[in-house]
Amino acid sequence: MPTLAGWLTGEQVPTEIIEQTIRAMESVLELHGGQPARYVQPGVGLVVFADKAYAMQRNDEPPVMDWVPERRTLVYRRPLSGWHPLYYVENWPAEGNLVFASEIKALLALGVLRRLNLAALSALHRYGFIPAPLTAFKEIQVVPAGSILRWQHTKLVVNASTDYHLQEPVDEGEEAAVTELVHSLLKHAIEGQLPQHDQLAALTDGGAASMLATLLSARATETRFTIASFSAKKAPKQWEIVEQLADACQRPSLAITGLDHLDFWQAVLAATEAPCVDSLPLALHQLLQTVAAETGARVAMGGLGARVILGEERVRNAPPAPLRDEQHVLDGYRSRVNPGKLRELPWTVEARQRLQDEETWENGHYARRLAHKAWQLTDEWQRDYYLDLHLRLPDLLVGPAQQLATLARIALRSPYLHPDVLNYLTRLPASSAAKGSRSALLLTLVRQLQPELVPVTTKSTFSLNLPLQLLLQESGHELLEITLSSEALRKRGLFTAEGVQLLRQQRKISPELLLVFTTQLFCHLYDATL
Repeated sequence: MPTLAGWLTGEQVPTEIIEQTIRAMESVLELHGGQPARYVQPGVGLVVFADKAYAMQRNDEPPVMDWVPERRTLVYRRPLSGWHPLYYVENWPAEGNLVFASEIKALLALGVLRRLNLAALSALHRYGFIPAPLTAFKEIQVVPAGSILRWQHTKLVVNASTDYHLQEPVDEGEEAAVTELVHSLLKHAIEGQLPQHDQLAALTDGGAASMLATLLSARATETRFTIASFSAKKAPKQWEIVEQLADACQRPSLAITGLDHLDFWQAVLAATEAPCVDSLPLALHQLLQTVAAETGARVAMGGLGARVILGEERVRNAPPAPLRDEQHVLDGYRSRVNPGKLRELPWTVEARQRLQDEETWENGHYARRLAHKAWQLTDEWQRDYYLDLHLRLPDLLVGPAQQLATLARIALRSPYLHPDVLNYLTRLPASSAAKGSRSALLLTLVRQLQPELVPVTTKSTFSLNLPLQLLLQESGHELLEITLSSEALRKRGLFTAEGVQLLRQQRKISPELLLVFTTQLFCHLYDATL
């Protein structure tokens, strides 16, 4: 869970200026705790925070960052899983410079321009998340998952470093052998990811993936950790399953019910540093904050990312369309990721014109590379699965979850995101008539460990999306006045008051209305402008 920032320049900038710059970013990052370690030389400054609470029993993953002073070379490797996003601004404050940090706020503290990235907002509307390397700010980019950032002698290059091997399936062998190997890989990953203290919690949604992670954690440590589940009291039958899990593990349980609370959105956007189109971040924020407050946990074990990795979240709502060329790969993927009819966002004339002048995410180098790689896969299931792994997994789930956990001073751990587990599970055949689906492997393992447990099998149960209604109020809350009032909308110049009013007249809160609200609030919090 690296927390870091730095400034690299080819000029011999005095150490006093470098140190002043580093301390400005440090003042933002230190809010999450940990001890800073600084490296300041003429032309280069780095700060890295260390927190013993996040130490693992065994860390067998490669380091994310290397600095080679004699070669004046920085290398940052973002894992394929999507952990550890790094934000950067190239050629700032001068040509050949690079400033970077594990949080956007640290870059803004230096005076980086706060121009809203309309192309990112448009992509958020189409896909449900902002795809890398875009961020909500036009000048700031993020290193994509599985990519390497290299700065050497004022030259910056960001390239792919690791990738999935979907066309190199593992030898399935006998079902028992596969199940045993998956069990061994998960057990090894969890034993290494456990903390060196007892401030531990487990998060579960009642599904096989998170239940299996909890069972294996309970067998690997004597720590009496709490097993927490979100919104369980609204689903009594499912909560009974979680209580059965807690009894089987001989651990206490904690039920957390989410609230539609407008004030909470400020902390959510401050943590994720981006607007959103659903309430998943709001729910996850409440889950993590409550776990931290009630249990004192600094590490939380769960099944984060397992459904995407196993293919359960693979888009399947629309029939596959014939692909004429690789340019249509992303079009088809988008229509299946977000199959509902998209309403037009109520852009102002000025915002719409500026949006037309910007390059879309699909036309960017990274998107075109993903489309080319997906096009080479012969199976439509594999194409969507490949894009899910590169987009939905890091940009929708892992990255934002880690940011929200950082705010709660919790390190999230998931054995499914361990490199060895990730490599094996993604290379398993999608399904077979004889052996069932990938997810059946986890169900089998749960039953082997605890036969009486029956994990939840439907995706809709324990959904972390909260039902929202407060945005439909006409007035009465300060946040509505500074975001959705006619005066606030005119001040920002992004959305028309008439169009927003039509969205608020609907019975349900649409993704478009939530995007408008969170964008307006985002601009208010960060003073972002066109």
